[in-house]
Amino acid sequence: MKRLCNMVDNVEYAKIVSHHFSDYVLEVMANSGRELADRLAHTKMSNEAVERLVKAYDSNIITMGDLLHITNYSLVSGGSEKYLNDYFSSIAAGLDTKTASRILVAAKFEDWSYNEIRALVESGTYQVGDNTFVALNPDVAREIDKLGMELFAYDKSNDFYLVKDIEKTIADGDSITFSRSALAVKINEMRSNPDWEDFRNYIAEDMEDIEHLTADGLVEAYQEYRVEELNIELSRKVDRDFEAFIAGIREQGVDEAIKRSYEITVKTNIQAYIESEPADISEEQYGALMSTENPLDEIYSAWLKREYLKTYDDIPKAMEYAADSILESKKRAQAKDNETLSDKPQMSKKKGGAR
Repeated sequence: MKRLCNMVDNVEYAKIVSHHFSDYVLEVMANSGRELADRLAHTKMSNEAVERLVKAYDSNIITMGDLLHITNYSLVSGGSEKYLNDYFSSIAAGLDTKTASRILVAAKFEDWSYNEIRALVESGTYQVGDNTFVALNPDVAREIDKLGMELFAYDKSNDFYLVKDIEKTIADGDSITFSRSALAVKINEMRSNPDWEDFRNYIAEDMEDIEHLTADGLVEAYQEYRVEELNIELSRKVDRDFEAFIAGIREQGVDEAIKRSYEITVKTNIQAYIESEPADISEEQYGALMSTENPLDEIYSAWLKREYLKTYDDIPKAMEYAADSILESKKRAQAKDNETLSDKPQMSKKKGGAR
């Protein structure tokens, strides 16, 4: 206590005494310098929390920088000490102490819990700095800005403002906020997709109420976009098949055209349907149709096998049946290949000698 008394002024010393810290905490404070003593003199954390943090520092679990950062933001209220178990658990799991300490402080001021902030940071969507803000990763912020959604930021004076120039805000080092964390995380995940830029521009231009976009809505919009793109690819392939089919009929003359008039009519309808709108089938089913040499023939074959397919509106069902048949054939072929491999005799291992 004598060393502490000589280290701090009378007011701070009186505050330290009023906390009734344990002798262990007082000794570490005395050996650690005035900065820690000053912060613990004014801390609003409980003695139990202070003891846990001091022991963690003294045991080399956290650094003095971590301890000072946490205690610096404990001068108003303990706040985040309810997350100490999560804090130490995350460090034990491998999270670096600097990030963990920043998250602990941020959890005091944010609506998110410690583990929620940790998940946001570990996703790469958000980051935590020396201040108390959980801010967007600048690259994610750029994508949200390009989507046409509003972003806000805190400047160095903690003034809150609407972001109008994203690059200036990033260059100034201001903390960009976005409350719809689930959407931000999904954007961060999806921006690595090869077609992300085209998709982002697609919804930025076509979505009327983008400010109300949700994570689920983004996924749904992407699925619709992918189906449209796949349908365009399939349409191009079917167009080539149809052109070759018609050219072949013409070469064989009028009699052949009359004999195959039903096939011509159905294939014309299939080609027209695919060209006009996407069918309600999955990406996998589209992929199956695209994987065949002649998807037009595959769809027509599926049509012929089912007498109840009769109208233009039945074409999507024919596409679905054709795709499922292709997928099933691939599964059977894969199973046969696996069976063949398992039936092969195994080479016997030589006893002794070099391998």
